Amino acid sequence: MIKKPMLLRKLKENNGSERKIIGLLGAHRGAGVTYTGVLIAYFFAVEKGIKTAYLECNNHRDFIRLQNSYEWDDEDDNSFSLDQITYYKQVHKSQIAGILNENYESYIIDFGTDFISAKEDFMRCTSKIIIGDRSVWNLSKTVSFLKNLELIKGSNNWIHMIPCADQRAIVRMRNISGKYFCAVPYEEDPTSLSKRTSKMFHSLFY
Repeated sequence: MIKKPMLLRKLKENNGSERKIIGLLGAHRGAGVTYTGVLIAYFFAVEKGIKTAYLECNNHRDFIRLQNSYEWDDEDDNSFSLDQITYYKQVHKSQIAGILNENYESYIIDFGTDFISAKEDFMRCTSKIIIGDRSVWNLSKTVSFLKNLELIKGSNNWIHMIPCADQRAIVRMRNISGKYFCAVPYEEDPTSLSKRTSKMFHSLFY
């Protein structure tokens, strides 16, 4: 009998379904990684009823601002939670494995913009997402970032997104980079996703 790889065994829930581990990486600071991650976390936790952990594995400290902007069911020095979502602040890479052993069915990991430091953990994610910027003046940053990833095996299968982009920005990025980009719709309230956003996430993750 052929043994399954250890990593894949660890990613299986008791019911046999594969845990979802979504890695997010931005082409540069301010591209919208945290915004996208919040929407994905809500999609899994509320739309799909899946217990979800969202890990801040970078030094941007965006989760502190997020925590201060809303009311939560539970809060402590390291995390805060609401309904089915737990947000982990300032997670060191040595802590990731421990959180992955917790009883969650989906994980969103925000690696910020430092691919070099995050590479090992990012490559283990079941879905890998690159976040670009809709702004013309940041176009070169996204293109340069993508160029640096071209030689990585399997990178052609990664998901590419641009938050709050119109169709013109998406077409421009596709033409210049040669990559297929999805537009993440603008959501004024991240706790109430539009049908368009839900449909897109469902098509990507199910």
